[in-house]
Amino acid sequence: MDCETVMIAKVTGKCPACEDYAEWNSTTPSKIAVMACEGACSRGEVARRAANLVAHRLASDGTVRICLGGAFTKDTGQRNLVRRAEKVIAIEGCFINCSSRMMTGVLPGLKPEIVRADLIYNLDLPFGIDEVPDEMFTVYAYRVAEQVVREHVRGSSASGSDTGPVSGGSGCSAPPFSCGRVVDCGDGPDRGDPNK
Repeated sequence: MDCETVMIAKVTGKCPACEDYAEWNSTTPSKIAVMACEGACSRGEVARRAANLVAHRLASDGTVRICLGGAFTKDTGQRNLVRRAEKVIAIEGCFINCSSRMMTGVLPGLKPEIVRADLIYNLDLPFGIDEVPDEMFTVYAYRVAEQVVREHVRGSSASGSDTGPVSGGSGCSAPPFSCGRVVDCGDGPDRGDPNK
């Protein structure tokens, strides 16, 4: 596999809010870790909002939201949440799979369940978030979040009691992928995925 080496300067300080959150959510049994690509484009914005909805509203008892920057750049509480999670769900904005590739780079052997958000809402969004009405982000993020809760959180021992009814969505298939499990949901067109 082709890889590139990235030199990240170490920091001595820690973000107290980040570490307090990690400590509070470092439970036994462990929770399901939810991360997202957090990209600057509109597809990354949908993934980011969907991850927040899953971890903070739809399934907050059984999931924990991962700060991708914190988990990737330093070996402290956020990375520990990923390391000890019951399972890791990566909500990706597109086929580049940034969050799962980043985390498998610092945690070799990690096998996140990869959910392609753009294949769920099935629409080619423009790059700029200023080109998409906020209401559309809300609709697409909820669609993605509900499907993640229904298909990836329910049935896990860490799932909480607040994962109430969710609606909509289509069936999923899970073809193999080199760094985990890719979940292609919906009937969307190939978005340039080199694995298709």
